[in-house]
Amino acid sequence: MRAVNQAMTDRVEALSMSWRVARAIRREGWSGEILGVHPRSCYLMDEDGEIYAIVQENLGNGPLNLVIPGSAAPPFQQLAVGETVRSNGDVLMLSASLDVGLAKAELWDPKPYVALGADLGLLRRSLAVLFEAATTDPPDKSLTHLLPYLEEEDLPAPLLKVPHFPRSHALMAGVAEGLANRNRRGLKVVTSSLAGLGPGLTPAGDDFLAGVLLVLALVQQYRADAELGEIGAMLLETAAPRTHEISAAYLKAAHAGEANDRWHRLLAALAVGEPPAIAESARVVMQTGETSGADMLAGFVIAMRAVHDSPAKDA
Repeated sequence: MRAVNQAMTDRVEALSMSWRVARAIRREGWSGEILGVHPRSCYLMDEDGEIYAIVQENLGNGPLNLVIPGSAAPPFQQLAVGETVRSNGDVLMLSASLDVGLAKAELWDPKPYVALGADLGLLRRSLAVLFEAATTDPPDKSLTHLLPYLEEEDLPAPLLKVPHFPRSHALMAGVAEGLANRNRRGLKVVTSSLAGLGPGLTPAGDDFLAGVLLVLALVQQYRADAELGEIGAMLLETAAPRTHEISAAYLKAAHAGEANDRWHRLLAALAVGEPPAIAESARVVMQTGETSGADMLAGFVIAMRAVHDSPAKDA
C-alpha cells in the first residue's frame, strides 16, 4: 500500500536532532508508535519505552527533539495516536502521507557543559540577578510567582485563587529545606506529592522537579558531590512513576544534565555573570509553553540557592 501511495507522500527534511534522537531513529529497522499529537509537535515512543519529539523549528532544539521546518499548515494534523512509525536510517516514515528525511539534519548536543562553579562569588551574584528576573512579571499562574514567599507561612490572597498554588507553595518550601539539609526522607515525601501536580502536558510540579534535577546534574560537572548525586537519583526514581511517559522523559533528560537550547543560553549567561544577558535569557526561558519554562526555572532557582547557600532575595 505504501508503494502505491508513495507519489502522494509529503517529505520534510529534518533541520537538526539531539544525539539521543539520532542514536535511535538513524538505525535501520527502528520502529515505534505515535504517542501524542499537538499543533506544533508530536511524540513517539519506541519498543524500549523511550520518548522522542518531532517539533517545528520555533520550538527549537531539545534533548528529545527532532526539529523540522515550520509551515503555515502544520503536518501533524494528519497523524493519529497509535500509528506505527518506522525508520530505514535515512527516512523516518510517520504515516502513509508524511516522511521526514534524516540525512541532512545537524546533530545537537543537549548537554550545556558550562563551568558554573568556577567562581562561586560570581555565581551567587548571577543567581541574585536570576531571582529578580524570574520574579519580575512572570507568566500568569507560573510557580515563579511563589518564589518571594517561600519563607512565609501564607500566600497573598490573590495567589490563593490559583488552585495548585497553596499546595505547591508548601511543597516548594519543602524542597528548599530538604536540599539545604540533605534530608532525603523529607525530599522523597514532597517529591511524591509534586509529581503530576498542576495542569499542562508536563504538569507544573514535574517542570519544577526538572529544574531541581538539572541543578543536581550540573553540580556534578564542577563539584563532585556523591550525596547530591544520590539525592538526584532518588528524586527521579520517586517522581517518574507518578507521572505520564512524556513528562517522565523530560525528568530523565534533566537528571542526565540535558536541557533545551534556551536553557543553554541562560546557563552560559550565568557562567559569565552578565546581568543583561541573564535577565533576557531568563525571559526567553519563561516563554516556553504556557508555564513550563517558568515552572522549571522556579525549581532551578530554588535548588541552586539551596545547594550554594545563595544570598537572600533582598541581598
